[in-house]
Amino acid sequence: MKQKISLVLVAFIGLFLLFYLMEDRPENISETNYWKEDWKSIQYNPPKSDWCGNLVPSFAEFPMVFRKISRGWNEPALYTVTTLVNGNNVAYEGNYNVKNSFSELSVLKTKLIESSTEEVKKTYCLGEFSPSLSLSEENGAEIKFHPSKQLLFGKKIGAEEGRIAVLVNDEIIAPYQYIIEKFRTPVSNFREKMYVTMSEGYIQELKFIGQGITVQVENRAKKNQYNVFVNEWSRTTGERIVLPPDVGNQWESVVKGLKVEFYPDEVGAPKFPSLTETTNPEAVLEITISGGNKIRLSLFPVWESEQGKWRPVQRQFPPYFDESVTWMKEESFQNLVNAVMKVKSASRYERPNQKIQ
Repeated sequence: MKQKISLVLVAFIGLFLLFYLMEDRPENISETNYWKEDWKSIQYNPPKSDWCGNLVPSFAEFPMVFRKISRGWNEPALYTVTTLVNGNNVAYEGNYNVKNSFSELSVLKTKLIESSTEEVKKTYCLGEFSPSLSLSEENGAEIKFHPSKQLLFGKKIGAEEGRIAVLVNDEIIAPYQYIIEKFRTPVSNFREKMYVTMSEGYIQELKFIGQGITVQVENRAKKNQYNVFVNEWSRTTGERIVLPPDVGNQWESVVKGLKVEFYPDEVGAPKFPSLTETTNPEAVLEITISGGNKIRLSLFPVWESEQGKWRPVQRQFPPYFDESVTWMKEESFQNLVNAVMKVKSASRYERPNQKIQ
């Protein structure tokens, strides 16, 4: 009889522990969307030196503002990043880190939602010294960031190694760690280094003005059976002709390979001179993407240092956005000119078994 009573007690205790462990405690709730919002701007503020969280590896040193600029129906948005450095704003196209930040923060996922207390804030290092992100539905020159849409970041949460404690609107939540960890890099890691990027479509038109010449080509690309665009280049300046595929494709390849070598404020950059407002570009390259979006590169006279030869470049996305100056290798500029000259001197292309009229 005593043995049966013991078995009943053991079973009762086991059931009690089972129900207790299965209780909907905050840290055990399933993942949920804390909000779904279409943010247009994100402001990053670095942690203060007094923050009690982990400052190694170090966070980006300067504040940044990301903007998402709509370019019309069914066209990809333009992402930009503005940095305040020594009282001056520099602005560039944002890369995948900026784009991903909007995706992650527009649908903010969490496995924890609970009211904050002073004790909890202290435990997780959440307060005025924390690194933070502020969000806004505006993206103009002057943006108002409301305090209720600010995320203060703290330490990791317990066994959730992939999540961090965040204070927002006087609540503690636990989004994924990578939302803030990407900011443990220099500000240059948020800028797009390739001068011409396309998430979809193809280059429809190229125009080069400079070196005493003007050369323009258009591309009537069509998709093949594998749903891949195949280029069909024609020169539209001088004698209008269909170009040999390799000639047009070489110019396109050179354009797609142009990249920023240095930003003026980048660590390790040569001490570049300032570009005055009266300096005229030596050449201009205009790129039109299928769908109508345009990129304009103004290429200024070469400058030589002990480290090599460089050209200042200003990239524009008319009519949406003008970048601050960047620096390109002179070798890249000469490759561009060589590709343009091949197009200028190209003869009419005759397809096999078909004469082009």
